[in-house]
Amino acid sequence: MKELIRKILKEENLKQTLKQEVKKFGWEDTESLVGGPKELAIFGFNNNPREFLDTYNDLDVVQSEEKKYWTLFRYKPKENLMIYDRKNGIVYINYYVIWSFLENGFGLNYSETQELTERWLDEVYNLRGVTTSIGQDSNPSGWMRSTI
Repeated sequence: MKELIRKILKEENLKQTLKQEVKKFGWEDTESLVGGPKELAIFGFNNNPREFLDTYNDLDVVQSEEKKYWTLFRYKPKENLMIYDRKNGIVYINYYVIWSFLENGFGLNYSETQELTERWLDEVYNLRGVTTSIGQDSNPSGWMRSTI
């Protein structure tokens, strides 16, 4: 029984460590520790994409100083993980940090990712009726850092 408890605690510790690594360094750097994105999805998030999204339940929500109709979601200034365009009702989600792991780690297609992220934003950030989309351009420094 003690061995079983030790094994469970060790696995839970690994899971928490992997989650923190993803939050700190991104999923691409972290997946190499466990052998790939699918393995990271299993070991770090119980193969549950919502559990991965819940890693980002504590983002800072700030008003853009450059664009009056943008709300920014981030941990650090100028490193936006999501941008809510209130004028158009669209939340642009950083492809490299969030969206791509939902595709590569969990095998979700575009519409599944869109449905999941819209439901998550509704429940966690109280954003009802928004549409989610991949960040505005393929350059990660482009849209993420373009606003204060």
